[in-house]
Amino acid sequence: MLLIIATISVLGVLLLFIWDTSRDQENNSNIFSYYTPFFAESVVTHHYLSSPESVWKTLSDLDSYQSWFPQIKRLLPDSDTDRYVHQFSFDRFSLLPGARLLLRPNSWSPFYKSRVVVVNKNEKITFDLKLNPFYREYVDFSLKSEPHGTSVVCRRSSRGLFSIFLLWGFSSYKYKILENLGYFIPSDLKKDVDSDLTSSESTLPALSREAVIAQSVQAGLEGNMDLINAIPDKPTRGMAKATLVQVKRKGGELPDHLKTALSEKPASTKSSATKATSDIGGGFASIEEHIHYLVNVALDGNDEPLNAVDNKVIRGKAKAMIVKIKRGSIDRPPVPTVSSPASTTNTPKETTETKTPNLEGEQELIDRLVLDGVDGKMDEINALDNKVLRGKIKAAVVKQKRQLK
Repeated sequence: MLLIIATISVLGVLLLFIWDTSRDQENNSNIFSYYTPFFAESVVTHHYLSSPESVWKTLSDLDSYQSWFPQIKRLLPDSDTDRYVHQFSFDRFSLLPGARLLLRPNSWSPFYKSRVVVVNKNEKITFDLKLNPFYREYVDFSLKSEPHGTSVVCRRSSRGLFSIFLLWGFSSYKYKILENLGYFIPSDLKKDVDSDLTSSESTLPALSREAVIAQSVQAGLEGNMDLINAIPDKPTRGMAKATLVQVKRKGGELPDHLKTALSEKPASTKSSATKATSDIGGGFASIEEHIHYLVNVALDGNDEPLNAVDNKVIRGKAKAMIVKIKRGSIDRPPVPTVSSPASTTNTPKETTETKTPNLEGEQELIDRLVLDGVDGKMDEINALDNKVLRGKIKAAVVKQKRQLK
């Protein structure tokens, strides 16, 4: 009869244990549990974006354990003092190995005697806790400094006949012990990490536009388009795609100037990167060469480099030349070769834009605005003060739309 009762009890405990461990979990920590007869262990690892000093300050604050430690309803110092207030406060408590504690796991249970075992500042703190009348737990918190924070390992173990109760509730709430602790630890390294990332990005090595195009085209010929798609500068990305198409049409061999650019070494100074991005020539000796290049690329079916040009005058002249070429008024210009940006002038973009508007004649303005009007961009046309010129442009837009239909 006793054997039957014992067998039923063991089976019941096993079924309840299986049911408890089969619950769904939402976990931000690395967890591990282990059980053999008369021994049970659980390990939880968590990473905090905080310094070891901040984590240790929270772990050594025994007053807050009842807020984040599962199964601790109340934790008090077990000290021999005459003052009543010191019996319920850790203000005069010395956190040393062997210090005694009183632990109440539930509101209806009595206080059980526990103690501090190991105290290594900013490294390790260990407790011997009694959470019920049947077994004791050895709880160890180990801290390890990481490049961007601190990793904490919580190892809980128990020995004896009832050690299996250590894992009871582990899959439902005990595994969140370090996740709960994180709510009380300040993320004091966040600003330092962000500043390190910002400073590292600002000092990244910089290549010239020709070198970027050469490397991305070389990767594109090998079937890898990620390098071209990752170019942040739209004009450079458009030029790289256009160059890739031209190279493929000519047999897949890079031109000599691009082969030379492949061996270029990056410059790690911040000023060189700013200079390369602010150079209006984009590797061209003059504005005319830039316009001729954009015109040839657009006539080949790639409008992306033309639409990505920030300089409205260059973009307008290129569009006007395209219209004239399609009408048969002028011939298609030769394709210029892209030269190194170091050979171009260092004139700022704003200076070019302030000097070149005077070079745009009335006919070029009409051709540019007509092309914009066909694309549906009527704001600049409507803003013209010259009524005669505005009327001519609108009439040309209507005529051009009819021809396209």
